[in-house]
Amino acid sequence: MSEPLLRTTNLVKHFRPPRSARRRGQEVIHALCGVSIQIEQGRTLGVVGESGSGKTTLLRTLLGLERATSGTVEYAGKDVTTMRGASGRMFRANVSVVFQDPYTSLDPRMTVSDLLSQPAKIQRQRFPATRVFDLLDQVKLPRTSASKFPHEFSGGQRQRIAIARALALEPNLIVLDEPVSALDVSVQAEIVALLRELQAERDVSYLFVAHDLAVVADLSHEVGVMYGGQMVEHGPTSQVLYNPTHPYTKALLAAVPVPDPRIERAKPPFLRPLWPTEDDQPKPCPHGSLLKHR
Repeated sequence: MSEPLLRTTNLVKHFRPPRSARRRGQEVIHALCGVSIQIEQGRTLGVVGESGSGKTTLLRTLLGLERATSGTVEYAGKDVTTMRGASGRMFRANVSVVFQDPYTSLDPRMTVSDLLSQPAKIQRQRFPATRVFDLLDQVKLPRTSASKFPHEFSGGQRQRIAIARALALEPNLIVLDEPVSALDVSVQAEIVALLRELQAERDVSYLFVAHDLAVVADLSHEVGVMYGGQMVEHGPTSQVLYNPTHPYTKALLAAVPVPDPRIERAKPPFLRPLWPTEDDQPKPCPHGSLLKHR
C-alpha cells in the first residue's frame, strides 16, 4: 500500500482562554482532541461540522499557522509538524490554499498577473510570463483578465483567480477552506465542477472543508465529521451520508431541508448530542468511538 500524501496522527491543539474564563475555572480550550486523518494522491477528503467544531483549527494547525500542542503532521512520509528546515520548505512549495472569501483573499492593489506570479516569487522559482495565460485557461477565464484588478470581477470569477493562484506552483495538495460558501448556488456548482475537472486532469488531492453536506457529497471521496474537536465519524462518502452511525452525523443530515412539506413535517424530532468536554488526553467520544473507520 502506497504512503498517503498527507497524514495527521493524534493532532491536539489547546488554546489559553481569556482571563475572565480562567477565573471561572476554564484553564484550557480544547480545540482539537486527537484528530487523525489521511489523504491519498488524487483523492478528496471532505471535513464537515458546525461552527466551533474545530474544522478551521485543523486546517491552521496542519498548515503550520498554529503550533500543534501534540501529535504529528506528515507530508509524503516526512514529518512537517514544525514546518522547519527542508521538509517545511518542501511542504510549503507543494501545498496551496484557497480561502473562503474571494473578496478579501486577493490583494486589491495587485493585478491578476501579479497575483498569479506571487507564489513563484516567494518560493524563488522560475515563472515564465506565458504561465499566467496557461493558468487563466485552466480556470476558464479570458486571457485579458491578466491586466485587470480583483475589483473588476464577480465573486465567482475572483474565486477562479484564487484557484489559479493555488495552481501556480503545481501543488500536489490544495486545502479548500469553504471555497463556495460565499457564492451563489449556481456559481457554487460551476466552481465544484471546475475543481472536479482540475483533479481529473492533474491528479491533485483536496482537503475540502465545508458545512454544506450536498457540496461535500458532490466532490469528496471520503468524509470526516467533526464535533467538539473530535473526528467522530470517518469513511467513504456514500456510507457516511447514507448509513451514518454517529448521532451528530444523523443530526446534521436531519437538519437538511427536504423540498416536500409533508416529508419535512413527518421528520421525527432529533435531540442534538451534548457537546463533549475533554481532558488533556483525548477520551472516547461519549456517543461512540473517537474515530470510526469503515
